[in-house]
Amino acid sequence: MKPDHLPQGKGTFGLLLDYVYRDKRLLVKALLLLLLATAADVAGPLLAKVFIDDYLLAGRLPLWPVAGLAATYVLAQVAAAWLRYQQTLRFTEMALAAVLDIRQKVFAHVQQLPMAFFDRAMTGRLVSRVTNDTEAIKDLYVQFLSVVLTNLVLLVGIIIAMALLNVQLMLVALLLIPAVMGVIYLYQKLSGAAVADSRQLRSEINSDISESIAGMAVLQACGRQQAAAERFEQLNQRYYAARMRTIKIGAALLRPAIDLLSVLALLGILQVFGWQVVNGVAEVGVLYAFLNFMGRFTEPLAEITQRFNLYQQAMVAGDRVYQLMHQPVQHYGRAADHIPEGAVRFERVDFAYRPDKPVFRQLSLDIPAGAFIGVVGHTGSGKSTLLNLLLSFYPPGGGEIRLDGRPLADYSRDALRRGIGLIPQEPFILAGSLYDNIDMGRGLSRRQVEEAARQAHLQELISGLEQGLDTRLGERGTRLSTGQRQQLVIARALAASPRILLLDEATANVDSETEQVVQRALKALHGKVTMVVVAHRLSTVSQADRILVMAHGELVESGSHAELMALPQGRYRAMYRLQQQARQVALAEQEA
Repeated sequence: MKPDHLPQGKGTFGLLLDYVYRDKRLLVKALLLLLLATAADVAGPLLAKVFIDDYLLAGRLPLWPVAGLAATYVLAQVAAAWLRYQQTLRFTEMALAAVLDIRQKVFAHVQQLPMAFFDRAMTGRLVSRVTNDTEAIKDLYVQFLSVVLTNLVLLVGIIIAMALLNVQLMLVALLLIPAVMGVIYLYQKLSGAAVADSRQLRSEINSDISESIAGMAVLQACGRQQAAAERFEQLNQRYYAARMRTIKIGAALLRPAIDLLSVLALLGILQVFGWQVVNGVAEVGVLYAFLNFMGRFTEPLAEITQRFNLYQQAMVAGDRVYQLMHQPVQHYGRAADHIPEGAVRFERVDFAYRPDKPVFRQLSLDIPAGAFIGVVGHTGSGKSTLLNLLLSFYPPGGGEIRLDGRPLADYSRDALRRGIGLIPQEPFILAGSLYDNIDMGRGLSRRQVEEAARQAHLQELISGLEQGLDTRLGERGTRLSTGQRQQLVIARALAASPRILLLDEATANVDSETEQVVQRALKALHGKVTMVVVAHRLSTVSQADRILVMAHGELVESGSHAELMALPQGRYRAMYRLQQQARQVALAEQEA
């Protein structure tokens, strides 16, 4: 069965059983404390019954026996309170440890998912699953499992004590249990869909907020604040309506229904006790103990039913976490742990993001180690897809990709990530230091980081910062210009000394000065590493050994800049001339 089609609760119970089994020693301690606390709790009314029937109604109050009963009663209540405190600590410890482990595993799993998953996933929804939904699982431990176990054991203890006192009255009290089970069943049937809707809508609210904040500059520039606010209000209203449905159902079926049933049970007990009094077989102490027990008997039932609201939410949340954790991860090979040279070969490769829209058809390429290859073409021609396949972000639909003669599928993840460096069009900057952003947690030496910064021509920037490489950059690198962020990403890619360097439109959003910096870096690396440079600005790849011109997923032209410019009707020549004309117009406008 696919994870997305699990019966409700199955995934949650799987997670729950895993962690209960893992922490079984802690669970045994918690249950032992629970049993001792229940025994101490139940002892109180029994001691009161002995005092009333054997001493108070008998008209004799000897000091030491009565004092002993009173001391035992107080000791039992103090012991019950302390034992319940310790038991609650144990359950909470289990819950927090489980949530800690689940969150770490979920995040680690998300990082291993294929890029195809992120093509359709929304950031806000993923964040909601890792944070809100795992928190709901903690509530399942603390607010539901702990409360239900505690109250079930307390119910069993009370029933046993009632049976010891008066079997007939105990049977009347037991009628409450099937009635309460019917209320719980009805609540689950009526509230399940509303709870699932509210969890889904909360994820959508998180996603909407995340998207709006990330694109705030665009929203304000386009004057779309009102439209965004209206969309958010609609989501909020739907979430409000779903939550109100669950609250109304709970308000009608949980506490009020239990209170009504407990009053009816109490009337039944008083009726039976009255018959026993008439027949001369009842004791006042027994009635006191039963009234005391009934208060404690109905309270656990009410607690259990009230917790079913949390139970429903935890079931939905747990299933969502379970589904995420069972999304298939991307698998890598184990036969090769490093890329020795960096030669690349595409052999009749087919690929499509969607079956009805192929990107590549029988694409064949041969890139020798150390070559500088430029890839150009109009939007949608397959330039970035070429890099995604080389990075093993997506598997080819047909044919084979080879690195140094080995199939790409043979290489381990570490081999690919160490051996292939990527410089994307949109720089991703951590809210850490300059050093952290170049190292990226790879444990590189200070010398490697400094050398990478030098290769990316970052010395001037570093010397101007108050703490050099250790200067914190702020969220998304707000302290850096667009060109400096791109240089930083170049340094990051070069720091691990890759054998293959991929640039995806690295100069599309930078000024001419930064483009020259990139070109100098490429020139310095020429012959040392294999470079595949996707470029919108053709001047970036004009010095390439070979330029590949892509159109609709096919290689339509190939050659050096001079060879392609010599083709009278060539695509590259037309693209280059258009860009040169556009540049000349821009310069003329500046001069004017």
